[in-house]
Amino acid sequence: MEQLNQFYGFLLGKILQQMEDQFADVLTPFNLSARQFGVLIFIKENPYSSQKLISEKLQIDRTTMVSHVDHLEGSGFVERTKNASDRRAYSLLITEKGSDVLSSCKQVLVQTEYEVLSPLNENEQKLLKDLLLKVWSKYKN
Repeated sequence: MEQLNQFYGFLLGKILQQMEDQFADVLTPFNLSARQFGVLIFIKENPYSSQKLISEKLQIDRTTMVSHVDHLEGSGFVERTKNASDRRAYSLLITEKGSDVLSSCKQVLVQTEYEVLSPLNENEQKLLKDLLLKVWSKYKN
């Protein structure tokens, strides 16, 4: 593994895998996946967004996006309403139940991130986040 440890992609991938595995474990009781959690946050921060906009901003395949929204709606976390400007599209709004579950999930996910990043002190964690945001800013829409 000595050679693999020289590649950023390998290291970032392994850390991501660890984070995703732990997120999956803690989100299961809430009937959410990590991706659905992200969609729910986006809808809360951007009420009445279309599925298309969300899929573009979060870089989620449109077909997959439909299944995520179906799940969120079926769980009572979001409501679909017809888009006034495009009758073929839906606007999404988080429900009170969705807001409540989002608040609960945030608490357990912050703790999970803390556990995964525990080898780093608080300043190192902030620096890591700043550096990741700097790299990501090149690629986000």
